Amino acid sequence: MAADISPGNATATDDGIDLRSFNPFGPHVGSAYRFLEQAREREPIFFSEPLQSWCVTRYDDIKQIASDWRTFSSSDAFPRPTGLPEIAQRAADFLFDNTIVTVGDPPRHTAVRRLVHHGFKPGTVAAFEPAIRRIIAANVDRLPESGGFDLVGEFATVVPLEVIMHVTGFPLSEHAKLRRWIADETVLFAGTAALGESELIAHGRSFGEAVEYLRELVEIRRADPGDDLMSLMIKGDPDGHALSVDEIVIQTLGLVSAGWETTGNAITNIVSALLQQPSRWTALARGEIAIGQVVAEGLRFDTSVLGLFRTATRETTVGDVTFKEGDRLFLFYSSANHDTDHFEAPEEFRLDRTNAKQHLSFGHGIHNCIGAPLARLELEIALELLAARYPGLRLEAEDQAPEYKPFSQFKGPTTLRVVA
Repeated sequence: MAADISPGNATATDDGIDLRSFNPFGPHVGSAYRFLEQAREREPIFFSEPLQSWCVTRYDDIKQIASDWRTFSSSDAFPRPTGLPEIAQRAADFLFDNTIVTVGDPPRHTAVRRLVHHGFKPGTVAAFEPAIRRIIAANVDRLPESGGFDLVGEFATVVPLEVIMHVTGFPLSEHAKLRRWIADETVLFAGTAALGESELIAHGRSFGEAVEYLRELVEIRRADPGDDLMSLMIKGDPDGHALSVDEIVIQTLGLVSAGWETTGNAITNIVSALLQQPSRWTALARGEIAIGQVVAEGLRFDTSVLGLFRTATRETTVGDVTFKEGDRLFLFYSSANHDTDHFEAPEEFRLDRTNAKQHLSFGHGIHNCIGAPLARLELEIALELLAARYPGLRLEAEDQAPEYKPFSQFKGPTTLRVVA
């Protein structure tokens, strides 16, 4: 790489951790915090061979980079794949030719975000609350009254998808198809290199079906608008700005993708942290602690998004590292949340932490999570209703070691066995 600290100079730490080999999307997802702690202390910006990126781990450095979109671009966060089978290439080009609010740079990003933002204003989110509460309550009621169950498979992966489908305007009858289409989108963005021709063709064909379905759905909503985000995007803003049909298609899929797994992992991670010390769950069930505080500390303690990529657009220096144009960086928001310069005893889950809301789990700068108000509302309602139904909830096995979903920027266990 072009930065003036060579990747080859990154050395193993005293306890044997080799930062050069760090791969939080694969073998090191379960031990990511241990790697990142060592990095913050000894090499706060280091090069990861598996990621082919410079990893930034300290709070202040991450905020500096995330605040400077001109120098650190999001438009190339995922390199555009080329040389794919024709149907897969068309699908990938469709994704990369239309600006998704979670990536891209101004001025187009600004215009798209302004229009999408209308759906996440406090009044709009508040209007969704009764329906969100009904959705979550119905799923809580489906859980066993007693005995053990898997919080992930039976609740945390189901609730956020149903909520974001309602909010965006997806018919719940398309539940299974939407799961497949989101998987297609993820592969076309960042997973094409690992697949063979037949798999790429299948994903390309399936994603093409998603685009055609959504184009038709946009026209249905145009003729008969509702209160959902798709209808709001079709309407545009008071100044007459509007998105194209294909931009609405992409934003809708992007919002579902961003709001589903992240929120589901957050539910699981927060419940797991609470149950590690049963008195925490008891205090929540008794109403002795504010749910908003639980959510803030839970998001800080074990965020469901490890971080995001950036690309340097010019030579610039951060800390002791000078980046060259084209260098890729990965901003570890999860590491920033454990920086001892900002959070006392960050490895402890503290419900009385006064600055928990300063976490960077929703990012920072122009790409801070636009759906953060909705996510917080979902988390608060889910915790409230779970604690009310299960005041004595506990882990099925106190020493159960989590198995994490591999190969993803999202961090969450595949299962969490609990007992009512």
